[in-house]
Amino acid sequence: MPGALPFIAFPAVFLVSIPLFLHARHGNLPLISIFTWLLLNNIAYGINSVMWDGNADLKAEFWCDFTTKLKIGGDIGVPASVLALALQVYHITLQKKRLATLVEFGLCVFLPMLIMGLHIIVQGHRFDIFESFGCQPAIYVSVPSIFILDLPALLCSILASIFCTLSVINFARHRAAFTRLQAVHDRMNNGLDKSRYLRLTSVTFILGAWSATVIALTRASAYRRLQTWTTWDEVHADFLSFDGARFTLSDVPSSVLPWLYLSWLSIPISSVFAFAFLALGTEAGKEYRKYWTAIRGAGTKPGTEKNAPRPPLEGDDEDDDDIWGPVEKRSWLDVSSASTPRRDTLRMYVDRRVTLDP
Repeated sequence: MPGALPFIAFPAVFLVSIPLFLHARHGNLPLISIFTWLLLNNIAYGINSVMWDGNADLKAEFWCDFTTKLKIGGDIGVPASVLALALQVYHITLQKKRLATLVEFGLCVFLPMLIMGLHIIVQGHRFDIFESFGCQPAIYVSVPSIFILDLPALLCSILASIFCTLSVINFARHRAAFTRLQAVHDRMNNGLDKSRYLRLTSVTFILGAWSATVIALTRASAYRRLQTWTTWDEVHADFLSFDGARFTLSDVPSSVLPWLYLSWLSIPISSVFAFAFLALGTEAGKEYRKYWTAIRGAGTKPGTEKNAPRPPLEGDDEDDDDIWGPVEKRSWLDVSSASTPRRDTLRMYVDRRVTLDP
């Protein structure tokens, strides 16, 4: 399997690039952050697996410094971004304003950068090199490493799954009201597309649960060799030394090797999940056809006259800041009150369109 690692990482780069391209134009920070962390880590994984295929030589030291920090950032960046996305989904079911941009930025960007910086506290030397895997972060496995590197990522993953579950529960509670409202107006499915909403909720839950599982399994193996963090000088005494920091596959204990593979594969597998749920939907297919038509020269470019969005309808709010893309507001309560369900029961459906593009 070691020789197959590049053929896993580079296709994952392609897979995650597609939803990143499709979603970037909507400015949804959590989605962009998830795809970006996955993309950068897959690129680093692919290059490392080629450079260190069949060897554990010391080379490209500055590249290793960069990619090991990138891995630390990705290990927390993906779960934290998934949590931000889960909070957005949860806010939809509560019919609240979107999550504050500062909170999103804190989870998606600031928290990973902070953890990347704090890693130095438990970084006994610059990096490790494993045959076929390449550069890996050096971690002084101790109680501080649990609180700095592991608990934040695990907590974000668990919270993401919890908020997704709460979102589904809230949605299920209002299904009857949703059905009655569709009977009032045959175009109610423009108000909330259940399949798109549930698709996004599903991928958020899966990524959160998957990240929590990987963290729990891989860290449990590492903590069997828990060390005592004494003083800064003692922990960092051999920071510039690479003695004992290079490992061939035969050097890795058979009990540890499966967890090393699982940790490496977690990023490509997360990329497959993201692609399957966010790049294979009906709306994504429409985008593909649009761009394919433009490339072939058989039609107009996306966004021009033929493919341009329809003009705003009366009652639309052009300034509404929806988290998924364009939003249309229209009130279905203009229908006679005799046939309209109670406003408080239908509060989350009556005046908001959620479009999950693509």
